Amino acid sequence: MARYLEIIYLILVIWAITDCLQRGQNRLWILVVIIFPLFGSLLYFAWTRNWLGRTVWVRGAAGADARWDVVGEGTPAALQRKGAQLLHAGKFDQAVALLEKLLEREGPAVPPTARYDIAIAYKELGRFRDARDQLNLLVGADPKFHAGLALLELADCCEQMHDDEQARTLFEQLLQLINLPEARYRYGLLLNRIGQRSAAAEQMKLLLDELDQSPEFYRNDNRRYAKLAKEFLRDTETRMLAP
Repeated sequence: MARYLEIIYLILVIWAITDCLQRGQNRLWILVVIIFPLFGSLLYFAWTRNWLGRTVWVRGAAGADARWDVVGEGTPAALQRKGAQLLHAGKFDQAVALLEKLLEREGPAVPPTARYDIAIAYKELGRFRDARDQLNLLVGADPKFHAGLALLELADCCEQMHDDEQARTLFEQLLQLINLPEARYRYGLLLNRIGQRSAAAEQMKLLLDELDQSPEFYRNDNRRYAKLAKEFLRDTETRMLAP
């Protein structure tokens, strides 16, 4: 009997330590689990699984994005997960209704990913001002959020609201942080639209140069923008040669 209990304790300890490492929990939990195998393991799972009735924050392995680690219907994590599912299913009205409920309940404690999701849902519904407000909060805290996509979406909101000056500023800010081909291409289109055709062509050439110097997998992922940039330059040259 004692032998079986030792095996159970060992499995529980290994499970708790592995879970702690995978979820990025405080490493002090490992010490607690090792010193008190049974009690420490049970306390770890009770604490991190919200069995004690509290909201627990953990960080992913990269440490970049906070999220709730809770289970159960109606918890913040469940609402966020359901909202994301509705967004990806194209049910934008339902996603907004659910995520707005989450924002109202949790306020500033809402994870950035949930704020980003509701901004995208707002955009899909044409609510660009609401999307802009949420994205402003995100990029104000982290301009590189989601590899720069939050800034890109914010620039797009400004374009949709016919605020080309602000959109230009945001594109320039983004491109100083990250060489994002889509951002470079759309920045070129914006310059062309406001009459700065030479500057627009320079951006397209720069886009192609940056992709030429990038790894092959990155070039393949962004070949669409390379094709569009080449088409833009050909059309520009044709217009210049036209009588």
